[in-house]
Amino acid sequence: MELSQWFDYQLRSTLDGFIWAVQQVPKERLYTLPPTPLGEWSADQHVFHMLEYEERFVLPSMYQWLGVPAIIPEESEKGIEQSPPEIEEKLSQFERIRESEISMLSKFDPTAWNTIQKTTFWGEVSLYWLVCKTYQHTAEHTHNVLSLTLFWDRTIKHGH
Repeated sequence: MELSQWFDYQLRSTLDGFIWAVQQVPKERLYTLPPTPLGEWSADQHVFHMLEYEERFVLPSMYQWLGVPAIIPEESEKGIEQSPPEIEEKLSQFERIRESEISMLSKFDPTAWNTIQKTTFWGEVSLYWLVCKTYQHTAEHTHNVLSLTLFWDRTIKHGH
């Protein structure tokens, strides 16, 4: 299986897994900070982070391997909005960004995977490294969000 096909499957699968994990968090806890052992972010903060990370860093960096000049992300203005989008809208935006990344995979020449580019966020990395990092990062946040569902009540019960 080609790398583009393998990553296509993995990025789709982890997108579905992340969205599913968020949907498992009880609605009344989506915006609530968890007990300390479960991290410092609510489910909503994880979603916001994933959206910002992929929209501002991953997607523009991937475009570099297609010949688009590096984009230096500007300071985000999303954090100062009067009424930030609800978690459902953020998930939809994240899904659209991820779908853009996935659709780009088949456009890469096979030699691109080992070609190093100087990105604005990670320094000099290969396309392979960048997409692997995207996969890893999604798995990490899926783990963190799913922990909010699985261990919240147990953590409170044990006095944390």
